[in-house]
Amino acid sequence: MKFAVKISNFGRSGCLTELSQPFNNLSFKTPTLMSYTRGGTIPHLTFNTIQRLEDQNMLLLQTLPTIIEFKEAIMEHGKGLNTFVGLPEYPFHLSVQDPGTLTPTGFNVNKGVSVWCEGGKKRLTVSDFMETIKAYRPVSYQALCDSDTPQGCSKKRLNKAVDNSLKFLDQCLEDHKNCNELDGVAVFGTIQGAYDPFLREKSAKTTALRDVDGFVIDGFHINGPDVENIDFPKMKEILQDIIPFLPEGKLRILHGAFEPEIMLEAIKCGVDIFDSSYAYKLSEEGEATVFPLNAIAEYFQEEIENNVPKRSKCSCTIPLKEDVYKDDFRPILDKCECYTCKHYTRAYINHLLVTSELLAPILLMIHNLHHLSNFFKTVRNALVDEVF
Repeated sequence: MKFAVKISNFGRSGCLTELSQPFNNLSFKTPTLMSYTRGGTIPHLTFNTIQRLEDQNMLLLQTLPTIIEFKEAIMEHGKGLNTFVGLPEYPFHLSVQDPGTLTPTGFNVNKGVSVWCEGGKKRLTVSDFMETIKAYRPVSYQALCDSDTPQGCSKKRLNKAVDNSLKFLDQCLEDHKNCNELDGVAVFGTIQGAYDPFLREKSAKTTALRDVDGFVIDGFHINGPDVENIDFPKMKEILQDIIPFLPEGKLRILHGAFEPEIMLEAIKCGVDIFDSSYAYKLSEEGEATVFPLNAIAEYFQEEIENNVPKRSKCSCTIPLKEDVYKDDFRPILDKCECYTCKHYTRAYINHLLVTSELLAPILLMIHNLHHLSNFFKTVRNALVDEVF
């Protein structure tokens, strides 16, 4: 995996190339969004529905808790997770936990990490984890790590998370180095420490010394709805403190269902890749994104002029289940080119939500993914053109 980056005053833009076979001819511009999956595919969308998405150059985020139960079948299948789930066209990155679902705490130990799937808790050792990686064949993966650091946890727990993650990373790297099957596959180390500046710095410095292809900045929340409880000012301060310790030429990933303005702030700090679990969260709640894309440049311009970020501009959604939309025959968003907005109205989606029709989350997922994808295109264009 190769990553070329250009630094600007308001973040950085880059291009990810030379992925492992058979995706070595693909490239992805950053900042970007990985398409969040559950059970191997984008939630609510079939293969045919995925083909209706405008942007087909997708990097998927496969989440280990939702696919770990496929392991034996995939090993017998022998062709990797992509072909097993019927999405051979799309490369994927594998995360240890599921950013779209709350992760139970208190179950990690020095010898392994617990993931929660449909069948309950599964504890994975490094050996189990690497066996899974070899069978699933991702283009990149987050090394096994201990991100169990809920708000209010003890200093002892934070230290364990940092030390366990580093120990697991070293073991993963050793196994990776000795495995021909993983030739060209990228490994990401995880930076832990929650909101503790000293431990964050320690984790960043020590992880940066390892032979990794990038970094996952984890442990600010325990996934799912817990992302709403993050202490954003402290999180931003931590990001600003640790980014200088990370090599410029390596990718940085931040998982979680973050609202767009928080992703903008993280981009300014130097984060490159996010995931679309926010689109999943909104679709499950019957909401649609309608924030104006032209507000992105204004967002930064007003911050420059007033030294105060206008954070309300980008977090704009509409709850389509409310009665006010039952006679609203406009598309979700005027001039939106997604399949949903071209063919359906707010009133129809309101009807689907009120009657609990399965088509509702499908249409919302198509729109929310499309709009978030355009959000990142706008950010990339603004960074490249120095509109900010």
